[in-house]
Amino acid sequence: MMEREALEFLQEQAIEAATETIQTDDNGHTFLVGEDTREFVPDDMPETIQVTTLSSVVDFVKESKDAISHGQLLVRVDGPRKVVVESTLDNYGRRARFLEARPVLDLMEFGHWYDREELTIALQSHFVSLAPEESREYDDKGTLLRFISAYQETDSNQVVDDGVSQTATVKTGAASVGTARVPNPVLLAPYRTFAEVEQPQSEFIFRMHEGMMGALFEADGGAWRSQAVASVKEYLNANLSRCGADVVVLG
Repeated sequence: MMEREALEFLQEQAIEAATETIQTDDNGHTFLVGEDTREFVPDDMPETIQVTTLSSVVDFVKESKDAISHGQLLVRVDGPRKVVVESTLDNYGRRARFLEARPVLDLMEFGHWYDREELTIALQSHFVSLAPEESREYDDKGTLLRFISAYQETDSNQVVDDGVSQTATVKTGAASVGTARVPNPVLLAPYRTFAEVEQPQSEFIFRMHEGMMGALFEADGGAWRSQAVASVKEYLNANLSRCGADVVVLG
């Protein structure tokens, strides 16, 4: 039964093809002329290679003869976590996408409430340790870790919140407690772009509520994205400037 259906399909295709003619215009474009006249576009686009690092992008542009044979290459930074390598437009208005790079990242969920243990682990595993600024005694990652470690919650304790800042009870000695202002805003550098470039720093709002829960909220309006794109573009320009290929880095 399947063979009969296959033969009928092929016969229908042959009849359809017999009613069409092939014509080429003065610009070399080929058209299938019939009831539905259309330009013939060959299915010859290469399969996109998937990588996870910027160094792989550089190696590909420098070493791939297939890509270089297409002429000028466009290396486009589409965001903090995406870089693509494409050709210029061909005769059919298409770009061959040779390679796409996306880093493998374990991102922290901002705006999500974590208990003290989860938040302590997240701060140590998802953030870069920053050098201290002149206006700060310690980097804010360390400040937050110390605050969370010292935070105490008892039946009589409440977090005092005026909408802008919070005050909570913390352990000040082996057997004593006191009050301390919750650090706000805090300057942190999460891992959120390619490892080959410096992770962008930005400010976060740190909030707490009952049950030893804490959360970080982004407070820079997304400005870190522009900083990350600029860093990725700078890295690519620096490493591709003498590769010998015709490369344009966009970002």
